[in-house]
Amino acid sequence: MSASPGPTDDHPAPTPAGDATGPLRSDATALSAVIDLLGPEHGSGGATRRYAVLPSRRHPRYLLPTTGRAGVGAHLRPGTGRRASALRWAVRRALWLGAGRVLPGGVDVFDGTSAQPGLRRHLADVLGRERVEVAIALGGPRPNRKPVIQVLSEGGATLAWAKLGVDSHTDALIAHEIGALTKRLPPPVVAPEVLATSTWREHPLLILGHMEMTETAGDLRLTPEVIAALAGPVTREPATGSAWWERLRDATDGAPDPDGAVAARLDALGARLGDRSWPFARWHGDLAPWNATWDGDRFQVWDWERSGGPVPLGLDAVHNAMQVALFRDGLALDNAATRAEAQTSDILSALGYARDEAALVVDSYLATLRVRYAADARLGSLGVGDRVVAALDASASTARRSAAP
Repeated sequence: MSASPGPTDDHPAPTPAGDATGPLRSDATALSAVIDLLGPEHGSGGATRRYAVLPSRRHPRYLLPTTGRAGVGAHLRPGTGRRASALRWAVRRALWLGAGRVLPGGVDVFDGTSAQPGLRRHLADVLGRERVEVAIALGGPRPNRKPVIQVLSEGGATLAWAKLGVDSHTDALIAHEIGALTKRLPPPVVAPEVLATSTWREHPLLILGHMEMTETAGDLRLTPEVIAALAGPVTREPATGSAWWERLRDATDGAPDPDGAVAARLDALGARLGDRSWPFARWHGDLAPWNATWDGDRFQVWDWERSGGPVPLGLDAVHNAMQVALFRDGLALDNAATRAEAQTSDILSALGYARDEAALVVDSYLATLRVRYAADARLGSLGVGDRVVAALDASASTARRSAAP
């Protein structure tokens, strides 16, 4: 889910207005766009390979290889509801039995030749392998939607992961992640190894090493030490005189704000911040249980495309608490903010905040998130983010929190 305030080392460049539409931002055009991206540059050539489309061609979220049993190793996020679980079980069963080609909703994709390779062949060449298979995850329509490619062996073992840009917005996010992953990360934080960077159809292609992990939607255990490791060097400065505050203000220029809700939120927050001096540092920008996990004493973190800063130290902890409350537990925004305040107050205190500042740090996070969404909204629907935006702008109690003296 990520602000694009300005073209600095820490933030992706803003998306040009002419890039406000993209074929992957709608399910009506996403599948044909991905089929084209998988094929050779000139559209056809070589034999075709068949992929199963889940859950359907009308709502493409995954493309799985049906050749052999490689697709058995494809990573599918746990579905919600019996129907989704039954579909995933049936698909895995068919792939295991070698019957993937008869799955409904399949598509045939040109694979290219050695001289004019398709994306699968290109990835094999970059990785120095004779043969690989690929599974593609798309997620739902949103500005950040792009192919996340799982590179598999013929037996279904994960060899690597790749992210492919599809427009100037996602190109900037991937370029930004490449930059973030070149920075040194102190223990216990571990990030995926950058195996290679390449281009495909004039878009950046980032290829990452695989990290063994157990995915869970359970709580992500955070400590002040982990937040500090993610943050790196810390400076202390006046909150409303900081680069963070300047970026929030600048990012609203030209961003959709028809009823002035974003500007009003910043005005109210600025009044509350007053002349407070806070610690500032980098943040991961999308820390949540689905983007990080503990492996013994190693804190494995991926999805670094929103990493940046400086922001108020500790926003990663607040983001984690808010994401879990909103998207895993389905809490209303005000209840989620109240719970996030309670869950992060000890960490924030250990990071240098006064005990009574936890609510203000949470509200600073909400303002940062709202500006991020405002920037992305130039590109169309935010998907599930639209619900959060509506809650941020419409919630009377949240407005009262921001306006309280």
